[in-house]
Amino acid sequence: MRFYDLIIKKRDGQELTQEEINFMIKEYCEDRIPDYQMSAILMAIYFKGMSKREIKYLTMAMVNSGKIIDLSSIPGIKVDKHSTGGVGDTTTLALAPMVAAAGVPVAKMSGRGLGHTGGTIDKLESIEGFKTELSLNKFIDIVKKVGASIISPTSDLAPADKKLYALRDVTGTIESIPLIVGSIISKKLAAGADAIVLDVTTGSGAFIQEYKDALKLGKIMVDIGLELGKETVAVVSNMDEPLGFAIGNSLEVKEAIEVLKDKGPEDLRTLCLVLGAHMLKLGGAVKDYEEGKNRLKIILQEGTAFNK
Repeated sequence: MRFYDLIIKKRDGQELTQEEINFMIKEYCEDRIPDYQMSAILMAIYFKGMSKREIKYLTMAMVNSGKIIDLSSIPGIKVDKHSTGGVGDTTTLALAPMVAAAGVPVAKMSGRGLGHTGGTIDKLESIEGFKTELSLNKFIDIVKKVGASIISPTSDLAPADKKLYALRDVTGTIESIPLIVGSIISKKLAAGADAIVLDVTTGSGAFIQEYKDALKLGKIMVDIGLELGKETVAVVSNMDEPLGFAIGNSLEVKEAIEVLKDKGPEDLRTLCLVLGAHMLKLGGAVKDYEEGKNRLKIILQEGTAFNK
């Protein structure tokens, strides 16, 4: 099999087989496909798209490029959350302790910034002395002890995504829906969560600027997540303006802390309640969305999340 032929095939809008996609990911991870050829097929995917079947194969190949974390030793349903990114998006920093305070364990691996968006790990590292690189055993122990932990991905967790992530960032292919789906869902599956809540941002400050495209992205991610055995929910949120008032890693951390004190900007607080309510429902802590939202409001009022 020649990778050149796969580039031509995708350039012409044809569907790649599972064998071809597995070959593409495996060979690239083993440095047998140069960046210039992978860049070519990424651009072909950007313009020609992928079928749902291709996206599923791509996601599976990326998951299988490394280890899959086993979180079964942590009691309860582990729910993960992921945002497609925006400006001032600090929801994870507030959500993790909020959801953990409601009894749903949050074992989360977060990434760094992509394009103009700030990454959760970058924000956490603005806290002096905060360690985001922990062993898997330490990570699991912290979740068991306090209910939540956020770390940076290990090098053997979906390594294909790490390589493609960096290449997309410099080749103008960040906004490709198939590549976004593969990146996000592969990381969530490899990270071992039982259920996933997705925040799909749309507007001028997001990668996906049109609402219809965000809706399409959310639907595809939910479909792929469900097909691969994970309960998955997507929420489309507005990113026409920065979330909250603070811009800059350390300032955004302070703003997230204000939310945990039952203060902070209303838009950030509201989004945390919406996403958190879905996380509680998937985690089996509440019967429905409204009960979850009310539970989280009480948790914020009582200061339980802040104490986490």
